[in-house]
This record gives sequence, C-alpha cells and structure tokens, in this order.
Amino acid sequence: MSTDPLENAIFRETTTTFQLNSYPQDIQALVRLIEQATSELNIYSHILCPAIFNTAAVIEACEKFCLKHHRTKINILVNDSQAISRISHRLLGLSHKLSSSIFFKKISSDTPPRDDDFVCIDKSAYFQLPNHQHYNGICNFADAGHNAQFLSFFHDVWLRSEADPELRSVLL
Repeated sequence: MSTDPLENAIFRETTTTFQLNSYPQDIQALVRLIEQATSELNIYSHILCPAIFNTAAVIEACEKFCLKHHRTKINILVNDSQAISRISHRLLGLSHKLSSSIFFKKISSDTPPRDDDFVCIDKSAYFQLPNHQHYNGICNFADAGHNAQFLSFFHDVWLRSEADPELRSVLL
C-alpha cells in the first residue's frame, strides 16, 4: 500500500483538499479522479494545458473512462480552439475516435472571463488550476458543494456555447 495520500484518495470519501505543486502532481490527481469517476467529466479550460491534458496518462484515463459504459461522457469547453487544433491535441483526436462520448464546444464570447481551469468529476469531486497558466492546482475527491458551484457555471456556459468547426475538421 502506498503512503502517498493522493494515491490512496477515494472518490466520494476522501474530503482532503490536496494542494498540487507540479505538473506531475496535477496529472497524478486528475488521472486518479478520472479512474474513479462513474458517469461524467465536465472540463472548462482555456487551452487544455498540454502539459496536463495532452499527456499519455490523462488520455489513457479518459479513454478507459469512456469505454466503461455507454452512458459515460466528457463535455469540454475551451476558450481557444486554434491552440488545440494547431498542436493536434490528443484529447481532440480521442474525441473523433469516441464521438458518442466526448463533446467539444467553444466558450461563448459573452461568458464572463475566468482565470481558472477546472474539471468536475461526476457531481462529487473536482480538479482546479486557479491560474490556468500555472501548474499549482487543487483537487478534492469528495466536495459536492464546491463541485456544484463549478457545475452551475459550466452548465450555464455550455448552454450558451456552440460547437466550433475548428474542433470538428481536424484530420486524424
């Protein structure tokens, strides 16, 4: 058994808010959360930070999550679709492969600006980069109240946003 508290965190049980101080810790936390998720991931991000979201570990966790059940889904809101398509982001490629599970939209221009990126895991847990340009993150495996705040904002923005042709026309 590992002595790493993050590695031992249990979805919907571990109430600790973890302070993450590096990209490897961000990746470890996000993968651990995705592995334990059961139905839905909602990602709000400026450019899907490649140092986190374009890594083999996160892509593999997302793929396994989508293949768990036919109802699992990943909704992704991004601010800059060109940055994602220009680098051939692997999450975008995965969305073409698993088109019935992964959905992209570009954040509507009338959305109030935010500095953070966040991921809502089901209705129970979250991962956040308070400053989307920096690796210092936080996560909690069992904070439905905080997650509900993120989800409320996410769903409001999702309804006002549209699919972006930039995210659909990328060749695999």
